Amino acid sequence: MSHYHSRLLSKLMKHNNSQGFTLIELLVTIVIVAILAGVALPSMLGQANKSRQSAAKSQIGAVNRAQQVYRLESATFSNNMNLLGIGIPLTTDDYSYSFGTTNSTLAEFRATPTNETLTAITGCTNANVVLGSLATTSVTLEEQPAPGGGTIATPPSC
Repeated sequence: MSHYHSRLLSKLMKHNNSQGFTLIELLVTIVIVAILAGVALPSMLGQANKSRQSAAKSQIGAVNRAQQVYRLESATFSNNMNLLGIGIPLTTDDYSYSFGTTNSTLAEFRATPTNETLTAITGCTNANVVLGSLATTSVTLEEQPAPGGGTIATPPSC
């Protein structure tokens, strides 16, 4: 092989090596991206669940406030969404809502999750009767953590 050919071959090899990425470089990049995705994905899913749970707490809070108003006007709490006068659906993609114990001193409104990654939530509205018919009311939220493993959390009682 002549000196000219060896120089040309040398230039071509340098030119080809400087034009693209090697297989090792591509594999290292893919591994780094996979590690970053593996770290970020659980955090992102956790934030999505917190958002869903916050929406459920907001729904329960609205019902608890409506129960307080209803109880001030009546001698008991309501177990009927229409009587409370708020338009909250009893089912969503993430939760199904239902009334629990409802009487003159206690109203439970429960959010049962549709999957095992969400917590179950119960809103408790209590009436403390004073002087026969006057009542003060208080509100609490009770949560049952998600058990995982394919089991859906059951809302706690007040």
